[in-house]
Amino acid sequence: MTTATLTRVLCGYGLLEGGRWHPEYGLVFSDMLGAGGVHALAPGATSPVTLIPHRKGIGGLVPHADGGFVVSGRNVTHKNGDAGIVLHETHSDEQFFNDLTADGQGRLYVGSVPKIHDGTHAGRLYRLDLDGAVHVLAEDMLISNGLGVDPDDTVLYHVDSPRRCLWRYRQGTGARDNFVDTTEYAGVPDGLAVAADGSVWVALAGGSVVVGWDASGNRIAEIPVPTALVTSVCFGDADLRTLYVLTGTNEEYPDPAGGAVYRMPAPCRGMSAPMARVRLNKNAD
Repeated sequence: MTTATLTRVLCGYGLLEGGRWHPEYGLVFSDMLGAGGVHALAPGATSPVTLIPHRKGIGGLVPHADGGFVVSGRNVTHKNGDAGIVLHETHSDEQFFNDLTADGQGRLYVGSVPKIHDGTHAGRLYRLDLDGAVHVLAEDMLISNGLGVDPDDTVLYHVDSPRRCLWRYRQGTGARDNFVDTTEYAGVPDGLAVAADGSVWVALAGGSVVVGWDASGNRIAEIPVPTALVTSVCFGDADLRTLYVLTGTNEEYPDPAGGAVYRMPAPCRGMSAPMARVRLNKNAD
């Protein structure tokens, strides 16, 4: 178990999500329910800059090979400066899209959240191919959350928060199994990050902790977080040996400091942020 502790570097936000390390911008993240938008904290900087203003509900973001970012929310959109291209829209029974990621080919994976949250209605897990073709990988996601691909590009990890489980999909087969169960912890699993050694690091929203499991599903670390609503985790800095932890505040888990960014020396080296390569020719607003 790790003995390093977290240091707070930013605070005063609403609900932070989508943490990614970008070689040009530094730590990139969204404020899902506060002021909205996508923000970046450059290496050595003490205050962030806004990359995408205003847009709320962004639960996930991925840099695009053509520049800009693919962001989730009311739809899945490639935002590049003032331009936007909608890659995928919700169905009538879906409220919004939450976390998303890309694999080694640049294909996108994104989960939807159902409009009715009663434990019986469900969202979907989608894959968007490079030409924009959409495939449904699962139709039983109660609340879709963290997504990540392993270093060999053969396994996709996917959080279903109400079930308190982390699904493991075998790429190319459609088969899945329950990689880990988080019911021993308070709160529910939220965002995740995969390290270079194949370990998986999960933020427990309402649990005040980030937990790491190795590729076999054995727990290897618990990192206490000084606030309850832990939402997102990523590896960063030039050597990818810093762990960034993002948090939020809401009525259930109030925090006077607001949503915050914490950092600490990482227990292992991370992987570079995935890069999307899905392309369409449809203008977004």
